[in-house]
Amino acid sequence: MTPRSWLCAPAFHPRLIAKAAEVAADIALIDLEDSIPADRKACARATLRDHFREPPAVPVAVRINSLSTTDGLKDLLFLLDHAIAPSVVLLPKAILPAEVSLATSLFRERAMTSIQIFAIIETVSSLWSLRTLTATPPGLSGLIFGAADFAADLGVPPTVTDLRFVKQEIALAARRFGVAAIDSPCFQLRDGGELDLETQDARRLGFAGKIAIHPDQIPMINERFSPSPQAVDDARRLVAASEHDRASAILRVGDSMVGPPFLKYARQVLSSAGPVRRR
Repeated sequence: MTPRSWLCAPAFHPRLIAKAAEVAADIALIDLEDSIPADRKACARATLRDHFREPPAVPVAVRINSLSTTDGLKDLLFLLDHAIAPSVVLLPKAILPAEVSLATSLFRERAMTSIQIFAIIETVSSLWSLRTLTATPPGLSGLIFGAADFAADLGVPPTVTDLRFVKQEIALAARRFGVAAIDSPCFQLRDGGELDLETQDARRLGFAGKIAIHPDQIPMINERFSPSPQAVDDARRLVAASEHDRASAILRVGDSMVGPPFLKYARQVLSSAGPVRRR
């Protein structure tokens, strides 16, 4: 099941995985990229090993540096050479499909096939490469929107620019290729209203989760990207009605007439609810 909440922190954060478990984040995201100064990249890689000395309490994702940089290649080789297999590897500023194919091939060569690859769309070039795709790159499990870097690439302020048009493209592409879409972090740490607006908007567009940069953001992200108890009850009622009356594709449920699209969505709600998830 796609993680809803991704708690992100630099590789040097000693308790990231424990904190992610404590606040019920679905996945701990260890960063080797933007939060690590250039002269400390090698040290961050060495520190990464410490996070995997014991089985982690929650699934772990690792954001490496861009594969168009020396540090990105070193990050990837470090994972391979030390047999570090996080649940997810994030490829920043990804150019598709080449970089996903490269990472996938190398992981398969080392029999590290359990690793999921998420491409971060955070530059105009990344978005353009996504537009040109005609099929899902083998190994791609998800797309992540990087709002701050995308705004910087456009030469506009990250905090005031409306980038919803990019989010729509990412959400549509994710749906087209059958992968998950994850939203960029909310950078307003004390404004719960802004986080609420961002999570609701992302959910309406079809995103499956959101990155958090502070533990306090996790509860709202989990709630917003989980079907409500009422939605689950409604979906169960609709599916039950369709199984009871198989003679017609159009049903009356309560005061509404519903057809195949409603039933399809109801099954998606039940699938996303899955077993009872941590709220």
